[in-house]
Amino acid sequence: MMHMQTLSSTERVIVEAVSREQLMTYTSGIAQWVRLSGTQEERNAFEYVADQLRQLGVEPHLYLGFGYISLPRSAALRVGQQELRAITHSMAASTPAGGVDLPALYLGNAAEGDFAIQDVRGKAVVIEGLAVPARVLAADRAGAAACIFLNRDPYVHEMIVSGVWGSPTPEEKHLLPHIPVVSLGKEDGDILRALVAGPQQREVHLETQVETGWREIPTLTAQVDGVEEPEQFVLFSGHVDSWHYGAMDNGSANATMLETLRVLLPYRHTFRRGLRLAFWSGHSHGRYAGSTWYADTFWEDLHEHCVAHINVDSTGGQNAVVLSEAPTMAETQPCAAAIIQALTGAEFTGTRFGRAGDQSFQGHGIPSLFMSLSVQSVSGGDSAAEMLSGGAGRGRDGGLGWWWHTTEDTVDKIDPELLARDTRIYAAIIYRFLAGALLPLDVQASAEDLLYHLRAWQQKAGQRFDVASVVTRAEEVADLAAQFQAQLAAGAGGSSPAALRKLNAIISDVAKPLVRLNYVQTDPYAHDPALSQPPVPLLAPLDALLSSAPGSDRHYEITTLLVRRRNRILHELAQARRALQEGLGL
Repeated sequence: MMHMQTLSSTERVIVEAVSREQLMTYTSGIAQWVRLSGTQEERNAFEYVADQLRQLGVEPHLYLGFGYISLPRSAALRVGQQELRAITHSMAASTPAGGVDLPALYLGNAAEGDFAIQDVRGKAVVIEGLAVPARVLAADRAGAAACIFLNRDPYVHEMIVSGVWGSPTPEEKHLLPHIPVVSLGKEDGDILRALVAGPQQREVHLETQVETGWREIPTLTAQVDGVEEPEQFVLFSGHVDSWHYGAMDNGSANATMLETLRVLLPYRHTFRRGLRLAFWSGHSHGRYAGSTWYADTFWEDLHEHCVAHINVDSTGGQNAVVLSEAPTMAETQPCAAAIIQALTGAEFTGTRFGRAGDQSFQGHGIPSLFMSLSVQSVSGGDSAAEMLSGGAGRGRDGGLGWWWHTTEDTVDKIDPELLARDTRIYAAIIYRFLAGALLPLDVQASAEDLLYHLRAWQQKAGQRFDVASVVTRAEEVADLAAQFQAQLAAGAGGSSPAALRKLNAIISDVAKPLVRLNYVQTDPYAHDPALSQPPVPLLAPLDALLSSAPGSDRHYEITTLLVRRRNRILHELAQARRALQEGLGL
C-alpha cells in the first residue's frame, strides 16, 4: 500500500478486508472443472458460484438462453511420415472424414493484405503467431484451403477464429470461417517451418473435428440494490467458461468477483446505486455469446439503468507486474488511475478498448472499464495483448503468460498476493462507482477524446469528404463538457438527493452518445464484428473513399454512405450537447 491516505476511510477498510486465502479458495473451487460452454462441468461451476452467492446472503438468478457454441474435438497433422502435434480451434471447419492432403505455402508473419498478393488458392497457408479471426477470414476469402499457425510458446494456445460477435444472424454468417484451422506449439512449429519454408513444395495431411451448433448456455446474475438511486446499477461481469481448467482464465477473475462482493456487502447501506454481478458462458467457445445474449435480451434495462460496465478477466497471474495497460475508456480512466496510484503507486495510462472481451454493451452507450487488469512484462513468446486489444495497437506488455489458453492454466499459476492486489483495485473502484455522490465519469475527457479522433479523420479526408460540420459540433460539445466538468468539481448544481439524481442522469445522458460515437459502427441494437476497427468507426469508409477514383460509381456509393453516417454523428453530438446545456442551465 503506497498512498492509502488518498482513499476514503471506508475504501481503506474495504481493501484491507480482501483475503488471499478466500480468493484462493474461490479460485480452486471454480477451477476443479474443465468448463466448456454448455456442458455439465460448466454448469457445476455455475452452481458453485450460485452457492457462494447464497452463502454471502445474495440470491442469484439463473437464465438459460441459446448460443452458437463451437467445441474443438481433435486434430492431426502429418508431413510425409512426420506426425506433428496440433490442435484445432473454435468455429473452424472440420475436414471430411479421413482428412485432406494439401500443398503447404509458408507466409511468415502474414498480414491480412498478404493473402491477396500470393496465390493461396487450394493451399494450406502456414502463418506465424496466434490464430486470430482477421487472418483466417482473409485467407478464407482469398481461397486458401486451410490455415496452420505456428505459436512461439511451448504450449499451443486455444483460440476462436470467428469474426462474428456473439451468435450469428443470417446477415453475419459470412464472417464464420469455412476452412479448417490448426495451431502448433514451438517445438512442432519449428519442425514444420523447416519443412515448408524452403523452395521445395511440401504437402501436408490435415484432419480436424470441430463440434459447432446451438447450445443452451447459462447466465448467472446477482444484484444488491442501492439506496438513493435503486433503479441504477453498475454491471460487474466475468466469464465462467474456460479452456481446460482455466484457473487464471477465468477462475481467479470469478474469485475476484465473489471476494469483491464479500468485502463490499457490509457497506451496502452506503451504496447510492446498485451492483449487479453477471457471470457469462460462451465467452471462449462462442465469441462472447453469453454477454451478447444478455445485452440483447435485456437491452432496455441496460440502456436505461446501467451506468457503467466493469469487466474482470485473468487476475492474479504469476509475474503479472504491469498495471498501466488495462483497457479503459477516456471517461473511466481518471477514476481507475486514482485508485491504482493510491493502492500500488503505479501510473495507469490505460489502453483504448479494441474488439475483444465481453464488451457487448457499447451499443447501449455504457461506459466501460477493464478486461484483463494486470499483465506480464514484455516477453518473447506469444502475447495475448494483441488479441485482447482487437488490433487496437496494444503491445507495450507481454500478455497474460505462456500458460494462457493452454492445458497449463492451473492454480499454481496464480500468485495469491497479486490476486489480492488486483482484487483490492476492483473493490475500491467499484465502491467508488457505487457510493459516490456523483458518478466518477469524466465527460470532458470523453468529449475531448472523441474530438481528437474526429480531427484526425478530418485531416485524413482532406478535400474528398467534408467533416467540418462534425468537428465544429464536437468542439462545441467539448467546450460545454469542460464547463460542466468544472461545475461538478466546484460543487455547483446542489447536493440534495434530487439535485444529485438529476446531475447523475445528465452525466449518463452525455456519456451514452459519446461512447457510441467513439466505439460503435452498427446500430445500437446490433453488434460490430469481432474484428479490429478504428476510433469513430462510423467514419471508417473514408479509407475506401480515398482509394476510390473520383467520379467513379464506388466514389459516389461511399459518399452516399458517409453522408448518412455524418448525419448520425451530428445527431448523437446534438443529444450530448442538449444534455450538457441542461446541466449548465443554458
